[in-house]
Amino acid sequence: MEKINAIIDILQDVKAKDIMAYDFQGTSPYYDSFIIATANERQASAAANHIKQKFGMDIRGVEGKGSPWVLIDLTDIVIHIFREEDRAYYNFEQRLLGIKRII
Repeated sequence: MEKINAIIDILQDVKAKDIMAYDFQGTSPYYDSFIIATANERQASAAANHIKQKFGMDIRGVEGKGSPWVLIDLTDIVIHIFREEDRAYYNFEQRLLGIKRII
């Protein structure tokens, strides 16, 4: 939970909004947690950079920098940062209704 809180702090620092975290432990063989946030391109890029600085070697990959959907893979935690319109379009919250929400 410490890692999740650190990520949420970073997202809040760059003024991302509608931050949600889900617990996938026991339901996914690939990751333990999923974090979703809404941000503009500048905020998403800043968040990715801060997360890279904080977690360095733990980052498996960053996809979509400069696009409407940035994905940051920390192996055990996957972070999705969407522009507002794209978050509404993909509607992850609806898809995750059966998953335990942490935050």
